[in-house]
Amino acid sequence: MVASNFVFLFLFLILSCSKRDDSKNQITIKITSIDSKTKQHRINKHDTIVIRKEGVGYLMKTFNKVGEYITDSTGSATIKIDSTKIYDISVLGTDVLGGDLYYPGHLKEGQEVNIEVMPLEN
Repeated sequence: MVASNFVFLFLFLILSCSKRDDSKNQITIKITSIDSKTKQHRINKHDTIVIRKEGVGYLMKTFNKVGEYITDSTGSATIKIDSTKIYDISVLGTDVLGGDLYYPGHLKEGQEVNIEVMPLEN
C-alpha cells in the first residue's frame, strides 16, 4: 500500500514538472499560406493548416497530429506551439499542397512562417 502511494506521488510530481516546462516554452507564431507562382498571400482561400509534433518511433520518426486550423480571410492562422519540439507544418487547400519541418530553436515568439503551396498536377 505504501509503495503504491509512493509510485503515484512520484508520477504525479514528474507529470506536474513537465507541464510547467511546456507552458514556459510556449510561443505564438503566425502561419501564412503563400501561392508559389504569385508569391502572394492566398486571400479568402480558407486553406487547412495541419500541425504535427515529433513522437516516439522505433525505426523511423513519427509525427502525431496535434492540431488543425483554417486560415482566415488574410490567408493566415495564429497558433501556439512548444519551441523545444520538432514540428511538421503542412498547408492543404483546393488543389494545392505545401509544408516544411521546423526544429527546436528555429521558430521564435511572434514569428511569421510563410508556407509556399504548389498546385497539384494531375
